[in-house]
Amino acid sequence: MITISLHSQPHRTPTRRHRRRRQHLAAAFLTLALATALSLTGCTPKDAPLNAGTDPATARATIPATSSAPTTPPAAPVYKPATANGRAQNVPVPVLPVKAKEYSKAGLEEFARYWYSTLGYVYETGNSEPMMAITDPSCKTCARTNGPASEWYESGGWITGGKMKVYSSTSSFQQASDGSYQAVLMIEQAQVSYYTPDGTLDEALDPTVARADIVVATYTDAGWTAQTAEHLTKE
Repeated sequence: MITISLHSQPHRTPTRRHRRRRQHLAAAFLTLALATALSLTGCTPKDAPLNAGTDPATARATIPATSSAPTTPPAAPVYKPATANGRAQNVPVPVLPVKAKEYSKAGLEEFARYWYSTLGYVYETGNSEPMMAITDPSCKTCARTNGPASEWYESGGWITGGKMKVYSSTSSFQQASDGSYQAVLMIEQAQVSYYTPDGTLDEALDPTVARADIVVATYTDAGWTAQTAEHLTKE
């Protein structure tokens, strides 16, 4: 009697169909193993993009921007008053204040102050242009000052001192019959010394004490113009 175990299977010879199925399974397994290996080693295809979310601009090497060294602005010219050794240097040109352009009591008073700063400029430089730009050419008292001072500098000499100090400037702002206005100022002038081209002291005038001067001016669309400026009283 022949007994057949339930746990045993009869031996069968593999057919051609079975061999093809095994080959397909082996190829699928090899492809899966290769994909797994690539993912574990972090390899990516050549044309794969950079990490997700990375800005291509920031991925490139940053070239530092070239910058020129900071330039130091040139130093402002230093004012040096005249001495016995030579002329004044870099004398600031008087600047007409905005208030002095107004047609008002305060405007006239400020204008009169400014006029005396231009007179001091004449003594320091011999240049009367700022003063005559706001002065009527017929002003005789003005000509007696700026004329000789300008000629002294033109000859090669120079002047020390002469600055004007204004203590006060007031006006009633009452128009005269000729259309002019007056401002009264308390003025003091520093000592004035005249030097010849070779440095010899020619003349020295004592400083003046504070005294009253008067400026007579008219107003037009161009602003204030001094008609005259002189001492209010005789010495």
